[in-house]
Amino acid sequence: MALSKIFFNQDIFFALLLVSFFLIALLKGLYWKHAKLLFMGVFAQRYANQFLREENAFTERVNAITFFLMSINFTLIVSKITESVELRTVGLIFIYVIVFFFFKIGLIKLLGFILKTKDLSKLAVFFSMLFDRTLGFILFPLVVLLYFFSFEVSTIVLVISFVLFLILILMKLFWLWKIGTNSFGLPQFYIFLYLCTLEIFPLLILGKGVFY
Repeated sequence: MALSKIFFNQDIFFALLLVSFFLIALLKGLYWKHAKLLFMGVFAQRYANQFLREENAFTERVNAITFFLMSINFTLIVSKITESVELRTVGLIFIYVIVFFFFKIGLIKLLGFILKTKDLSKLAVFFSMLFDRTLGFILFPLVVLLYFFSFEVSTIVLVISFVLFLILILMKLFWLWKIGTNSFGLPQFYIFLYLCTLEIFPLLILGKGVFY
């Protein structure tokens, strides 16, 4: 009974990794031209601008695929940190991750509607999700090591993942601050409040899980 339970739990993570691998293969095989622009947008704004200018059915599909890829890999990281192995618990974590990102997107769009700055809210959503999607793509090999490596490397992999989180979150903060202050002239206090609430606070929770 115990052995079957272990295999069952491993099957959960194997299935999620299989879906994650399929999504990456889909990006590489059919949408790499647009996906590459999306990921390169992390390092140079001209790629991000080009991706936005080419908004069409292909970019929408890339957004959808990378969103689910990000959600799955984040779920696997959080499940490892919280030592969750039951199907119900892992499923709830997956739902919470998706709900969090939809909540963040909805809040940004709501603020854009209230403040009548729809263009700003669109850019804020794009750049915020851009770094999360890119991180979700980069995390895949680390997640594979986390669950199926022959030796116990969980601590090392989680620390590396946290460092990647930290690097990309700093880049994200820089871009959002730059766009908000230079391009749209928003008060720095409101930008700081948003960054602390929806960008920095979740990272601190993950960091606590990794180191404690």
